[in-house]
Amino acid sequence: MGLMAFLPELTFYVGQRFKITDPDELTFWGGMIYGAAPFSAALAGPIWGALGDRRGRRPMAIRANLAIAAITLLMPFAASPGWLLFLRALMGVLAGYVAPAIAMVSSHAAPERHGRTIAWLQVAMAMGSFAGPLLGWLVALGVTNALPADFAPWWGRASCFWITTVLSLIGAFLLWRYATEERRPPRAQQVPFVRELLLGIRQLLGNRVFAWLLVLVLMLRLGQNMLEPFVALFVRELGPIEALNWLIKGDEQILSLTASLAFSVLAVAQWVCTPLWGRLSDRFGPLRCLAFVGLLLGLLQIGTASVQGIYSFMSLRILAACVMAGSMTLSYAAASKRVDEGRRTLAFAMVQSCMQLGFGCGGMLGSAISRIGATALHPNLRLPFVVAGLLCITAGMSMFALRRRSLSTARAAPLPETIDLS
Repeated sequence: MGLMAFLPELTFYVGQRFKITDPDELTFWGGMIYGAAPFSAALAGPIWGALGDRRGRRPMAIRANLAIAAITLLMPFAASPGWLLFLRALMGVLAGYVAPAIAMVSSHAAPERHGRTIAWLQVAMAMGSFAGPLLGWLVALGVTNALPADFAPWWGRASCFWITTVLSLIGAFLLWRYATEERRPPRAQQVPFVRELLLGIRQLLGNRVFAWLLVLVLMLRLGQNMLEPFVALFVRELGPIEALNWLIKGDEQILSLTASLAFSVLAVAQWVCTPLWGRLSDRFGPLRCLAFVGLLLGLLQIGTASVQGIYSFMSLRILAACVMAGSMTLSYAAASKRVDEGRRTLAFAMVQSCMQLGFGCGGMLGSAISRIGATALHPNLRLPFVVAGLLCITAGMSMFALRRRSLSTARAAPLPETIDLS
């Protein structure tokens, strides 16, 4: 909830705080700042994952929440877009709470129920993603209207960062007070951490099916997140939802609420559809379901490139949200079936790194593509939808091939000479 309180408003905040009026410059800084945190998190994620396997997953989750709280406390004081970019990158380096949280929860579930277990954790995240954008909009609107204009750089949309600080501190306290984790016996001979990290990564990448899964998850995330930093700008191009006029007044406020709703539908879809994807994963296999996610999402992304009105965009956005609701759950479930328990947090961190890398680089790639055919007043936000759709379709088709390869490899594996029936 805290993170999603400021992310939908981030591009608007950058333009307002640093007085950026040029659309091309705003698109550049919006994409860079939005994607800096997931990009740096992708690089640091395996380190925190290996520490989670070594020191415990609960301490890693608490540390991540405290780091997010400290950095968002400083963000409103950034004096330039470059400083805000640095703080976003630092947030990504010190964060990394999803992988240890999922590993901690899935360790208590039977392997045949990993899909549903991970899905319910994603539902909890989706509830925060649904409430976060609306909370950020309400706080920013209320504070902006209540305070003089001189306070706008420090409050207004900037107050959304401090909402994140408070909620992250609450999350850290609840984890410290209520989360439990089984203590594992210490190893007889402790290997140096760097050596153990490199050994764990080498062992996981030695599994070719898992290694190719990482590549395809990265490709799918690139297509999925290429336009997310520019949803607010695309909404501005199409126009706000006119039906909201009865609720609030002011074009800028209606536009901001429309952009928040475009993000909130993702959370509602995760809330409703993620348990369904979890059940489908346990029944038909997570990799097969993930392949269908890629194909369907690619077709919807290409269709979105041709919309002419806000209602058509929101309709396709809702359908795409229902499909995207399964991507995270299915990716982790597919990985959990191909790694050992002792390396699970590291494996989840590597999957998370690929998703974060796609999240971060997707915005940068979308920003570059949007300049092709752009005018002086408007970036070309439709071409990236087509490119994103083609990436998703390619990832989906490749996942079908990877699944066939994993099945043939499993059938060809020799049976053990002895069987322990104890």
